Amino acid sequence: MSDYHQPEFYRFSEDSLKLVHFVKANVDSVQNILDVCAGCGVIGMELAAFYQSQLTLVEAQKDFLPSLEQNAAQFLRMKPGIFIGQLSAFTSKEKFDLIVCNPPYYLPAHGQKSTDARRDTARRFTQDGWGELLKLIQISLSDAGQAFLVIKNQNAVLEEIKRNLPSELRKDLFKKDDLIFLKLVRLNIN
Repeated sequence: MSDYHQPEFYRFSEDSLKLVHFVKANVDSVQNILDVCAGCGVIGMELAAFYQSQLTLVEAQKDFLPSLEQNAAQFLRMKPGIFIGQLSAFTSKEKFDLIVCNPPYYLPAHGQKSTDARRDTARRFTQDGWGELLKLIQISLSDAGQAFLVIKNQNAVLEEIKRNLPSELRKDLFKKDDLIFLKLVRLNIN
């Protein structure tokens, strides 16, 4: 894996790389990708380079923007769309074939609080929550699209997802090691 630029307060984890490998093993081709909670863009950029597809990156923290821009210039042939702001403020007329996400892995009241507020924000939803994330995925996914999330194998997080996502939208749940890979599909309702 190439060296991605990352802010000093953040280091992407193996979870991101495991999601990249999981998607590559389960998806044949895509035209466009949406990477939500993109961080420094590792997941989306690796997949966009692999599939030779268009990429849009959505990240709530403006602290990641320099890393996203530097990594895009270094690793991608096509310039991605980059949106910095609350998930609930992101809109796109485009629907995406593939949505990927390695979201913050702590619920607001769980996990050890970091002394660095920027790192703490990257680790837990502080502005938006699971409801906004799942709504964004649902409205942004094309009719035949697929979304893949990777989360820590934590019951509290899984229960929060289940509370916010209609059961008919959950297609598959894969547990591997200490991670859960959640595959979501859009219902084609006419």
